[in-house]
Amino acid sequence: MKEKTGLEYVLQEINKIIIEEDIKVGEKLPSERYLKEQLNVSRQSVREALRALEMLGVIYVRIGEGTFLADFKNHKLFELIGKYIVRTDEQRMELLDIQHIIEAHIKEKYDGEKSVSEDDNQILKTLYAVIKSYTDNL
Repeated sequence: MKEKTGLEYVLQEINKIIIEEDIKVGEKLPSERYLKEQLNVSRQSVREALRALEMLGVIYVRIGEGTFLADFKNHKLFELIGKYIVRTDEQRMELLDIQHIIEAHIKEKYDGEKSVSEDDNQILKTLYAVIKSYTDNL
């Protein structure tokens, strides 16, 4: 089994804190100093993890105010994965298969009355939009 890096450890622990402290979208995360002390890691490790989370759109920083939990709709994870993983026509065709599976699922779920964009599942809608952006020209 692969050993966790320091960054992975800090990311995992920050996620635990978000869950355990029931931090909601728009609410402030604990300070860098608090995280450093709680996780017994360097301030640089905390900053590296926070930068990674900010890049993914999981958190946002207000200078002088702190770090806040972002809305899922702003996450960039699927877009970043797509840019670095989807490189061949074969991979785009695999995404097209997934797109069709999602469309069929929604059609069955709502007896053809709703589209994916009208579904309540935010993760599914986000994933579908990203997949569609890679398959529109196929």
